[in-house]
Amino acid sequence: MIKRKVTTDWIISQIREGKAYRFYLTADWKKVRDAKKAKEHYECERCRAVGKYSPCEAVHHKLHLKVRPDLALDINNLECPVSYTHLRAHETL
Repeated sequence: MIKRKVTTDWIISQIREGKAYRFYLTADWKKVRDAKKAKEHYECERCRAVGKYSPCEAVHHKLHLKVRPDLALDINNLECPVSYTHLRAHETL
């Protein structure tokens, strides 16, 4: 785990160096990721919206990290899908 204060400038520098994955190793990310899962009761939001239950297996940025690094830790920019594969399936419907 990377223990440092995550800033937009640091995220941008990691993206430029091809090391954006390091953001996902930070304590700040893990904290907001876990908070989002708890907020959504560990359920897939899209399944719940159509009356189904599936556990949340991932946390996804609605506006991708590389597009909006300033929203990297904004809980309102996060979504709990079943999985990334499942998320892509929803997007093709």
